[in-house]
Formats: sequence, C-alpha cells, structure tokens
Amino acid sequence: MHEYALIFRRTAPLDPADLPTRNAAARDWALALERRGVLRSAAPLEVEGRVVSARGVGSVSSTDPIASVLVVASESLDAATRLVQGHPGLAFGIEIEIRPVKPTVPAPAR
Repeated sequence: MHEYALIFRRTAPLDPADLPTRNAAARDWALALERRGVLRSAAPLEVEGRVVSARGVGSVSSTDPIASVLVVASESLDAATRLVQGHPGLAFGIEIEIRPVKPTVPAPAR
C-alpha cells in the first residue's frame, strides 16, 4: 500500500445554509475510510496562516485556500482517484488534489 495526500480546495462559493450538510457528509466519508483502515491522518486547516520564503514572511493567499489535508492508503494512484471520486464535497464545489507521499527513510539509530 502507498500513501496519498488528498488536498482539498474550495473552487466555488458555498451557500452558508449548505455548510452543515457538506461538513457532515465529508465527516461521514472520512469516518468510513477510518473504519476501513484506509485513513492515515486528517487535518482540517484554519483559514489564516503564514508563508515563509527567502523574501520574508507573508499571509496565506485567499485565492488558493486549502481547506484540509487527508492522507489515505491506497494500492495505486488510480485506486486513490476512484476513492476520491466518491467524496460528497465534489457536489459542493470542492476540488481534491491527489499527491503520492514519498516514503521517508528512518533516521539512523544513535
């Protein structure tokens, strides 16, 4: 099994009245993945934040808001794509980027 990061972005405005429905459906989807042993981690993100670069420190851009990041286990990128195609947030204007997580080498024992 490989790990894939699912990066969630809003691509369309959401009617505030739809927010509870969307959030509940997304939570139920993630909990179902957890019960199946597929969900490795989940982290909803706050709107505010900082970007640090050689040019200095700035605010997170509101033009490319990342709403959350989940890491799932899947056999392949194609299988992860099929999994994500069932996410209920797609109907609410959510876009989900799928990126393979590079395996890390364990630190040498001291």
